Amino acid sequence: MIMIIIFICKGESTLNFPDSLSLTAPPHPYLLQLHHADIHHIQPHSSLALTQIMATHLTILVLIEGECVLKRENHPYPMRQDTVYICHAGSTFALSSEHLHTHVAMLHIELYFPHPDDAKQLLSARDIQSLSLPEEATFLYASAKCQQICSAFRSTHALHRWRAQIDATELLFEMVTAVHANPVYHSQPEDGLVRARNYIAEHPEQTLTLEQLSQIAGLSAKHFSDVFKKTYGQSAHDYITEIRLTKAKQLMLRSGYKLKDIAHEVGYRDEFYFSRVFKKETGVSPSQYINKRKQKVAAYACVSTLGYLLPLDIVPYAAPLHPKWSGYYLERYGADIPYHLEYGHADPQDHAVMRRIEEVNPDWILCSHAIQPWEYHRLSQYAKVITLPQEQQGSWRTGLYELADLFDMHTEAKQWIHTFDQRTAHARSLLTRSDGSRPSVLFVRMLREQLYSLGSAGLLDYVYHELGVQRPQDAPTDNNEDDLVTWEQLQASDVEHICILIRQDSETLEHWHRLRQSSRWLDLPAVRQHRLHILSSSPWREYSPIALTRIREELIQYLSAKSPCTIR
Repeated sequence: MIMIIIFICKGESTLNFPDSLSLTAPPHPYLLQLHHADIHHIQPHSSLALTQIMATHLTILVLIEGECVLKRENHPYPMRQDTVYICHAGSTFALSSEHLHTHVAMLHIELYFPHPDDAKQLLSARDIQSLSLPEEATFLYASAKCQQICSAFRSTHALHRWRAQIDATELLFEMVTAVHANPVYHSQPEDGLVRARNYIAEHPEQTLTLEQLSQIAGLSAKHFSDVFKKTYGQSAHDYITEIRLTKAKQLMLRSGYKLKDIAHEVGYRDEFYFSRVFKKETGVSPSQYINKRKQKVAAYACVSTLGYLLPLDIVPYAAPLHPKWSGYYLERYGADIPYHLEYGHADPQDHAVMRRIEEVNPDWILCSHAIQPWEYHRLSQYAKVITLPQEQQGSWRTGLYELADLFDMHTEAKQWIHTFDQRTAHARSLLTRSDGSRPSVLFVRMLREQLYSLGSAGLLDYVYHELGVQRPQDAPTDNNEDDLVTWEQLQASDVEHICILIRQDSETLEHWHRLRQSSRWLDLPAVRQHRLHILSSSPWREYSPIALTRIREELIQYLSAKSPCTIR
């Protein structure tokens, strides 16, 4: 038996109740708190599509109007109206739309249960698998119900907010009872488009025609072709080719298969036709691709390792790839990296990452200077370990040259840096106004309800000195990201632009939503003049040659009068 009790509060994840309240009767009660509920306008290239959002609470998403694609853990799903989508705490998701009038309701919910030793104390129930919630469920009037919840939650009237709590509980109850009433509810029939796309991914060796795929999707051939390209940004034929070549690359790098066998394994009966397709799509022949990858390099723990290898045209054999933390590299190079490692440093008690690296059997392992002694010792048992220099002013140049010397690629590194400096000089000229001045920018990051300084010493050195962006007089000191940013600093007369990185977790996004609607925020000069720019953690939390290249291009887009772009 599950009982859900509702309450309204603003507090910590451990709550205390007065002695008069007894919770001993029900065997397994759950208590629900609706933390936040709002309807988001998902515009093309909106901030919600900039990066994967980390759900810090159980998150419910419902399409209200328009067309939207939900990407959960990097897997896209076209959303349907009156369908409730669940994202569990700790998972990542993103929303994107090419439709101008798309609105999605987003509810953040927390469940609690009594402390086993003290029924008057409540603990956060982050592990809610016992509720058997499906990934999605379709209810009659679900979209209308979520609109009602969001409207009631925004009210300043206590009874209306209580109504929002009750309705949110009913919504969750509908999902739980649906599972108990139908044990196979977890295996609901997929959306026809998703079903066809998954079939392609699972059967690359088959000869698939448009007519076959449209039958799998339950659509006419023309409608399937149009809606597939509109939803996923590529034709079904292009997606088939992408899946086949991705699998072919993995087979070429991880096996001793003959080229003819690889071609047959991925659906090509003619190995010469396969070679032509491969070269057309990748720019190199299969044999050239294999020769370039003979030396196996593993990138360990942090995304900046990739940002140092790629300028030398070294694609690692193994790398930390995650849709949120390294999505830029996953999207562009994921198919060329056969071993996808977990992001972050290994746990001394969990040897899964180390076993994975041992399986790779690399020649070299590249890691950051922050590696722990025990990690270095363990990694050095598998291969030669290279550590990047500690981040400071201009240290990326030193790191790139040192890496190039190890691989006998000094000429390539010198040419890459020469091109980089030329483009930086060009960017500097684009940012220079007719009077010789350049825009002044305050860099800020938001974590929960607080605003902090953004930017390490190396990154800000590049922005303020090499690009020539003007530093506000009262800006926080470099390399101290614990410094709070004050309202006085935000309001300073020499702050022309504010670049803000909002941590993409549901709790911080709730605070951001409230902050951006406050009169004090709206009254900031940079906000009034539409000079507020939303940054993404990638590349702004990475220090590497590739990251600085991306940062330069973003600043040209945001700050140059010749290429104006702001995100409000």
